[in-house]
Amino acid sequence: MSARVVPFATPYDWAAQLSGGPDLSSETGAWDTALLRHWTGTSPVMEQPCLDHHYIVQHLGGPKHVERRGDGPMRSAAITNGALTIVPAGTQFKWNTRGPIEFAHLYISPALLARSAARFDKAHEISLIDRIGVVDPLLMSLFGTMLEEIRAPSMQGPLYLDSLLDVFMLRLVTTQCNLRLRPSKARETLSPIRVKRVTEFVEAHLHAPLRIGDLARVCGASDFHFCRAFRNSIGESPYQYVVRRRIERARHMLIQTDSPLEAVARACGFKNVASFSKSFTRVLGTTPHRIRDRMHRG
Repeated sequence: MSARVVPFATPYDWAAQLSGGPDLSSETGAWDTALLRHWTGTSPVMEQPCLDHHYIVQHLGGPKHVERRGDGPMRSAAITNGALTIVPAGTQFKWNTRGPIEFAHLYISPALLARSAARFDKAHEISLIDRIGVVDPLLMSLFGTMLEEIRAPSMQGPLYLDSLLDVFMLRLVTTQCNLRLRPSKARETLSPIRVKRVTEFVEAHLHAPLRIGDLARVCGASDFHFCRAFRNSIGESPYQYVVRRRIERARHMLIQTDSPLEAVARACGFKNVASFSKSFTRVLGTTPHRIRDRMHRG
């Protein structure tokens, strides 16, 4: 008698089965290979189907107690606020929560996990370690920051959110997977012509939202390898480079033109004057108003 084949469900299939929909979701275009959602007030009993994605839970709202039955032995754990639970793809569970019902799910495609693990030995054998109630301050902080960025997008733009996910995934594969680092080898860099293509593309699009994928495609690299190679070639991350160039262009416009601050902010990729001023001050240690005042006094 052949074993029963359990069909895989998508995160969207599962969401349709829950007692309430998410009150926050990144599905409007944040990422192609990941999905971040937030819920409150759903039923304390949840039937999780066999998913085609890995997912990370951030337990919110306060301490609680979680019981899980299904694949493997029954698990029971006291969970601190903000702790994470790691659930590999292809598993099926019934969850029961005693305590405040608030949580967020970060769904990760197997392709994203494999791509993030590319620097490790035997990356094709990668698997997440099934864990409940993980307390990792860096992972917890990165998860919470991504959630807040989805909730209230800042002046940083989509490149900032891409960078947060990239760092989260690197931390995840180095602490929560069955991998070991490869022997060290020559640092990966971009050729001068590729650096030129990327920097010219950035200069031409400083006014527009930029994504890691946009920059990687310009030089024909994967997102993951591009970020490492760019930092090794330039000395700063793609996000840091783009912010610095936007601020440098803004400073030039403040000195060389009479354009209103609103026009300067838009021309340099900022949503409004408040976000522009905050970023400008953080990078240069002075405000746009002071730069312009000095120009007029001179």
